[in-house]
Amino acid sequence: MPSVRNRRLEQLLGGPIDESLTYGQVTGLIPATAEGPDLDIKRDTYGGRDRDRKALCGDVGGLANANGGVLILGMDEDSQGRAAKADGVDISDAERLRLHQSVVANIHPTPTFDIIPVENPDRPGTGFLIISVARTATAPHAYIQNNSLLYPKRIGTQTVWLTEALVAEAYRARFAGLADRITEAARIEQDFTTRLDNRQSWLVATLVPDLPGAFRIDTATLKAFDDDIAGRPILGLDIPVARFRRAGVRHRRLMGYGESDTHGRYLDLACELHENGSASIASCFDPRQPRPGHDGPPPPSLINDEILVATVAAALRFLAVHARDRAAAGGLATVRATIFPVGPDRPARLVHSRLGGVDNLGTYPVWQPPVADTVADIDELATDGRDLLAATYHLATGLVQEFGRPEALQLTADGNVRRRYWDRQAQPDVMRYAEQHDIDVIDD
Repeated sequence: MPSVRNRRLEQLLGGPIDESLTYGQVTGLIPATAEGPDLDIKRDTYGGRDRDRKALCGDVGGLANANGGVLILGMDEDSQGRAAKADGVDISDAERLRLHQSVVANIHPTPTFDIIPVENPDRPGTGFLIISVARTATAPHAYIQNNSLLYPKRIGTQTVWLTEALVAEAYRARFAGLADRITEAARIEQDFTTRLDNRQSWLVATLVPDLPGAFRIDTATLKAFDDDIAGRPILGLDIPVARFRRAGVRHRRLMGYGESDTHGRYLDLACELHENGSASIASCFDPRQPRPGHDGPPPPSLINDEILVATVAAALRFLAVHARDRAAAGGLATVRATIFPVGPDRPARLVHSRLGGVDNLGTYPVWQPPVADTVADIDELATDGRDLLAATYHLATGLVQEFGRPEALQLTADGNVRRRYWDRQAQPDVMRYAEQHDIDVIDD
């Protein structure tokens, strides 16, 4: 996926800012295109001296602290700051790696960026290096110099270094934005849960991108979505969790579900995927129906710890794929998970199922909905592997701690697998997943 989604630049270049860019598209900027707040043109690449490093990090960090944009290395400019000549630079893997490492090592937090080589067909090994920098919600990004933090920002066609007052203002904006996204996740979740059958117990997960994307819902979109999900299960560590059967639409969102009742309430699996990349998904844990020989209200819902972990992993990946691939949202996202409904008349217990029985894990039942939230990279959540499992661990741990359990023992904090805490039925799927995705298996 492109790091930068910028309509003005895409129109100038005649296509998305990604590996599909051609030499002809970039030279098409000559001679009329001028630098701007989102476009910086450099004749040469950056050297290896301290001042060169500062210039590179200042230019990249300056775009990240503004609205994102593109640096083009290998193109000369005239006295008016307009693209004038294609000089070319070294576009080798070694050069790209050097520049990439310099940014990662010297800017904190690391911005979302990519370095794209565009080769001159007449001079192999040379051409343009396109450094695309995404607009970010984690600004301000600081350049670290001699244990000091310097904050660049691109204003107009220049990179300036922010004063202390402007840095403080940028941090206030970051924290206010995070609070807004946490609030938005809770709002989306609350609206979504009104359409869940509240006689059952659900794991509900909601994702809100830091930087919203967009897609259009029409007949073709709905058909493609139906083709994508109909009859297919969602998987957590290769364990099938639940299966979608139908697709539909609500206002400015796609919806998918397994079954519904005559009132339109979801019964087993459901999702609502918003046009801006936000989304919620819910999977039923426990139907909470009275058990044989039980009189009176339904007994406490039994939340199986393995199913909880697998469902969180499946939910995170499903939501992130929607945000990234359908809505073209990127960067970080705020993610929230809860068990719903839980209340004085609907308690829940954490258990572990074994052959022939069920063991209580928590020290007490819960009487209010457990809630956990975290911030994670959308690309990492959308890709099976250690990063996805690390985020799963943090969310699942936040939930089980409400039951008095210190952590979700099926995983480790850095995204590896603990074998002994998966039962024999689940182990083959989990071990296969670990092998396929280079995940360590811990036997302690």
